[in-house]
Amino acid sequence: MARVRLLLALLLAALVIPASAAGASAYTNVLRTYEQTGTVPACRFSTAQLESALKGIDTYGAQYFADFSNAIEAALAARAAGSCDSHAAGGQAATGAAGAPGGAPPGPTARFGPITASSAAGVPAPIIVMGALGAVLGLVLLVVGALSVRRREPGWAAAWRHSWSEASWRAAGTWEELLDWLKPER
Repeated sequence: MARVRLLLALLLAALVIPASAAGASAYTNVLRTYEQTGTVPACRFSTAQLESALKGIDTYGAQYFADFSNAIEAALAARAAGSCDSHAAGGQAATGAAGAPGGAPPGPTARFGPITASSAAGVPAPIIVMGALGAVLGLVLLVVGALSVRRREPGWAAAWRHSWSEASWRAAGTWEELLDWLKPER
């Protein structure tokens, strides 16, 4: 029995460790930075990390959140243009007349806000109704569960159990009759 427990513990550890390591992927890091700042700083991530993050965008994200992929592509273009060379060389890179590395005019920094604007509206009524129904159902299940633990069952629960058993028995009988009717005669 101890071997089985050890094997299960090792299996669980083997499943948990890759999941935690996958959480710190390049895509996750770049996305977290983009969500916090609204931009993808070209010099904060390597070209390999940016390309990995770009490959991590699925079809849905590419279609509906194109601004994120555009920000990654802009960061890759800035790295390719050499804008991070000044950081690597300690700020000794040549700047052009406009003050940007390589003489390119400084472009506007894109800052994106939330996708949807907040409103003063409350919680929609259908959500409140679904929550209330879920709470009532949970309470009923809790009461029935507590009574079944004490080996007491309300009359309506016994009636429902009997009705479902009867319906199941009749449906099985009808199914068997249908199968018998479909069999070829010999």
